[in-house]
Amino acid sequence: MATFYIALATHVYDLQVSRHEELYEKAKKKYTTSQTEKGMRGRIFDVDANLLAGNVACRDILAEPRRFTVERAEIIAALSESLGIAPHVLAKRFARAFRGEDSIVEMVVQRGVSIERADRVAAYRFKGLRFEDTYRRHYPKGTLLANVLGFLGPEGGGATGVEQMLDTDLQPVFGQAFFERDRKGNRISAEERLGTEATDGADVYLTIREPIQQIVEDELAELVEQFAPKAAYAVMAEPSTGAVLAMAQYPTFDSNSRENMDPANWRNRIVSDGFEPGSIMKAVAVAGAIDYGTITLDDVFDCEHGYWVYARRPLRDCHQYDDLTVWEIMQKSSNIGTAKIALELGKNNLYQTLTRFGFGQATGIGLGEEATGIFRHHKRWDSLSITRFPIGQGILVTPLQMVQAYCALANDGLMMQLYLIDRMVGPEPGNSQCFFPRAKRRCVRPHAARQVTQALKLVTEEGGTAPKAVVLGYKVAGKTGTAQKVERYQVNGRWRGRYVNRYVSNFIGYVPADDPAFVLLVVADETSRGGHYGGTVAAPTFSRIAEKTLRYLQVAPAGEPVSRLPGSPSSEAEHLGADSHQLR
Repeated sequence: MATFYIALATHVYDLQVSRHEELYEKAKKKYTTSQTEKGMRGRIFDVDANLLAGNVACRDILAEPRRFTVERAEIIAALSESLGIAPHVLAKRFARAFRGEDSIVEMVVQRGVSIERADRVAAYRFKGLRFEDTYRRHYPKGTLLANVLGFLGPEGGGATGVEQMLDTDLQPVFGQAFFERDRKGNRISAEERLGTEATDGADVYLTIREPIQQIVEDELAELVEQFAPKAAYAVMAEPSTGAVLAMAQYPTFDSNSRENMDPANWRNRIVSDGFEPGSIMKAVAVAGAIDYGTITLDDVFDCEHGYWVYARRPLRDCHQYDDLTVWEIMQKSSNIGTAKIALELGKNNLYQTLTRFGFGQATGIGLGEEATGIFRHHKRWDSLSITRFPIGQGILVTPLQMVQAYCALANDGLMMQLYLIDRMVGPEPGNSQCFFPRAKRRCVRPHAARQVTQALKLVTEEGGTAPKAVVLGYKVAGKTGTAQKVERYQVNGRWRGRYVNRYVSNFIGYVPADDPAFVLLVVADETSRGGHYGGTVAAPTFSRIAEKTLRYLQVAPAGEPVSRLPGSPSSEAEHLGADSHQLR
């Protein structure tokens, strides 16, 4: 008997003392469950607090099949009808759950269910189903700015665009709450112990102005309807600050409809795709020549009656020009005249000029995998390069690089860093970060930039290549471009290129010319009807966008008042976007 009591005491001691921690942890694991507390992903706004990406309330539906009190077939039928999940899929999931080792096994039935659908499921009052309040990402403007905003991946992280670029800042911090349960898995206490507190992600405010973005997208759609290009782009930036005001492309997508999205349209071509710019490059070369003092606008060049052979290769103009001043070379877009200006400038100086204007380098805007374009070091140039690069042939640039270069011209030769993020505001008071304009480098001296601006004004006047870019009441400084595309082919296993009858049509300009509110680039890639010259295809779209944007910004022509467009900023309440700021 004494032996029995000694053994019993030893066993009790073992349970209460030596194995106390081990058994406590097992019991806690068995009778305690945790629930993730989800913070909200940060929202994305335009600069005036118009909501571009937010969160819509929904529910996750979870199940503990071991707690079902009715036949699984009945539950499967109800869930299938309410949620649109095939019955055999649900049956397979539930069967896996019953093979689990733990006494309480919870599985996800469906995430992101609308409140309406979740309520339909809840009405069945099935024991063993649980509903977690959560949210899903929503883009209230649909396709507007889609390639810039991007979208989320399956795991809830940013997959493309700003969503990816600032994913760390936008992501919420999840918390965790713990609950006690009985042997059947029922919660026995309403109290919870919070392990980690959930906090929301930071809200992001872009430099984009939604009304201007809408203008740009609407007019780009008109261009697509009229000329049916393979692709089209438009970018607008403020030259004095580098703030990007609008960025649109076609084709695009709606981030709310993942099942209908074409992956080929996901990338932001404005930062990732290169194109031969054609004649819009001429202004940069001329600015460099003026800055180095090798020419003046009044200098005269023989344009060879429209046909000139250099390094045994012909160069042509669209018209049979003879003697032209630099003013006229810009106005009429003479290839031969520009090539001869580049020869005066010299290989090294031309290379330095194009490099200072940012070609061959990423702009540093930070959006996606930005391309650098293709611009070789002058030591790798062939004999034709010096006459071809200044007319936009043999060099690849991104639309954003081109806008950056013209922003420098419009800003008296000073290049500002292009930027897309205006500010980020965290969930805690005082936790915010603002981004300010930053000078990048000087490309040319002010007098050179101003002289080029004066020459570019002639382009949109009678006798220039872009009278259709004119904006009534304002002086426009701009340049057309019509670039033949290169087709690659192989000869004896080596790749070569040849120009074919497919074109990139573009126009870039700034307005008002002497005090620019913005720089705007419009590009159409391979139009299939209606023409292919930049002055015909892109210039009219530039004009319409510029006219509406100037009205929105209330930039008056010649000092006269201008009527407001609907939605123009006119009061502090509108500027702060008080209503939209309350939306989640």
